[in-house]
Amino acid sequence: MGEADIDTEPALARALTAALREPPPPRALTVDCSGLTFCGCAGLNQLLSARRAAAEAGVSFALTALSPQVARLLDLAGTRAVFDVLPSPPAEPRTPVEPAGQVPSPQRPGGPAPEPDAVPGGMGIGAQVAALTAQIERQTRAGQWELSEADIVLARDTASRLGAFVGAAAVQEALPGIERLEYLREAVAVLAIGTAHTHGQLAWFLGRAATALAPVLQWRALRADREQALGTVVPSLEEFTDAENAVRRLDAVLARTTTHGPATEAAPARIRAGSRDL
Repeated sequence: MGEADIDTEPALARALTAALREPPPPRALTVDCSGLTFCGCAGLNQLLSARRAAAEAGVSFALTALSPQVARLLDLAGTRAVFDVLPSPPAEPRTPVEPAGQVPSPQRPGGPAPEPDAVPGGMGIGAQVAALTAQIERQTRAGQWELSEADIVLARDTASRLGAFVGAAAVQEALPGIERLEYLREAVAVLAIGTAHTHGQLAWFLGRAATALAPVLQWRALRADREQALGTVVPSLEEFTDAENAVRRLDAVLARTTTHGPATEAAPARIRAGSRDL
């Protein structure tokens, strides 16, 4: 698991450059994104730069095993068509090897338990945000939600801005669809701006929240034919309400932020070892 953001950008750039330049020159370079839990604009820029460098060197460049977050980023940035995207390779069955002298641990029916802090993909906006905020509430109770005083100020300011755009349900539901969509887009922008202004736990939370709300950017409130719509869709009233409730949940969690502690240390990018596939 790893992240490709502004903190890990230098390490990612070095790894991609080394993979292209290490003798003998490769004929193809495939970046395996299966372990990429988060990719920001900085990481995307490095992938674009590596693709350009590969093209200049006559090396085919492709991505494989896109995570849902990476796939959404490519769609939102309009860069999916730029990359060759290969299907995920089939998972190879692995037999666990226990250290000598230890009794093999019993396997849980249906496979190993999921990571305790994993936010399941493929859920609606409200369900994803509910799972995300539940993580923060657990971390808060365990004393693991550690923010600086500046982060606390940012969290409360973000909550205030979210509340300014998405208010009480009775007020929002009385608005025409075009205004409800406008305010939801403003909420996504507030989360993105907050992410840009900090690092560590708060940035990760705001980034994941913005990702959960990203489908809002594919909605429209105006009529259009299929070609003009560019893949956008008109949301249902239930989808509007679900997204607005998600924003209210984020507002409430951020407004309650009170703890602070040491800043989170930057972690290096994790590069897969072994082959040229990164």
